[in-house]
Amino acid sequence: MSEPDDYLWDRSGPADPEVQRLEQLLAPLAHDRPLDEVRLRRRHGRAPWIVGGVVALAAAAALVIYLRSSPKAACSGDTGFAFTARGGSVVCESGTVARGVLPVGGILDTGAASVDLAIADIGTAELFANTRVRLDRSEPGKRQLHLERGRMHAKVTAPPRIFAVTTPSTGVTDLGCEYTIEIDAHGKGTIEVQSGKVELETSAHALIVAPAGTSARMLEGRKPSVPVATGASAALRAAVSEFEQGVPGALERVLAAAGTGDAITLANLAVLVPADSSSQPACGAPCTDRELVLTRLSELSPPLEGITVHGAVADPAVLERWREAVVIDHLVLHEEAGGAKQPQKR
Repeated sequence: MSEPDDYLWDRSGPADPEVQRLEQLLAPLAHDRPLDEVRLRRRHGRAPWIVGGVVALAAAAALVIYLRSSPKAACSGDTGFAFTARGGSVVCESGTVARGVLPVGGILDTGAASVDLAIADIGTAELFANTRVRLDRSEPGKRQLHLERGRMHAKVTAPPRIFAVTTPSTGVTDLGCEYTIEIDAHGKGTIEVQSGKVELETSAHALIVAPAGTSARMLEGRKPSVPVATGASAALRAAVSEFEQGVPGALERVLAAAGTGDAITLANLAVLVPADSSSQPACGAPCTDRELVLTRLSELSPPLEGITVHGAVADPAVLERWREAVVIDHLVLHEEAGGAKQPQKR
């Protein structure tokens, strides 16, 4: 180490002129107070930053608590069925709104207004005044509404069984169609199918198929009636009503009143009546209620080749093939007659 370098370390060697000049320039900035005071000043200098940080964190925490505790606008999310009210506001999740999104589990009550409801991306529904619905499911493979009361007109273009509506009296499975359901406060009501077809579930898990151009009553205790064609006679409607009520001899009157366009009623009736007993006292063995219905159905709509009355009585799969053929024939006749009629506004 050279002598000028010694000066830099411990000032023992001769001073370099350039070093001396730098020392003179920096002399006014020299600090001659104890190091403890320097540390103390540094602590004091940092204090405002620390206090400021603590205040900022406290403010942020208060904001989070406020946002979490503040009430959100009713049905203001982005997941569910979007809706728009017409003629006033509606109640959704206990809030009064003119539009929003009905979430899964949410309840929408139209009150005096009506509502245009989007069934996800597969269809639309119109909810009339005094209608109350709940969204039970909204998944890509299954959308489901519960119609507690009121009137709903739905039009769905999705594949069969993607959309369903439950009511206090039955379940309605959409098979790709357009229909109108009306239910009262006791769960009684009607369904009218304008296009396609729907399935109605009974308490015994039997399925009624109601195609376009038919209507069916919905009774308490998950007991939908058999569908009747739009042009069905008053006599047939009265006989079907008696059958629903269990009036003795009603089945015989239904069969007698059924005409050419009533095959769809008998095809569904065959599914409901027992296959191993008869309500007709004068009927000789073997003669069950199902056999009686299918015998009359064969006169109105002969079965496909290979299907017999006996085979349809014995095998539910054979009966289902016959019913499906009747449904198809009914849909063809309905289209030829002019197709769907739009529901009347109320």
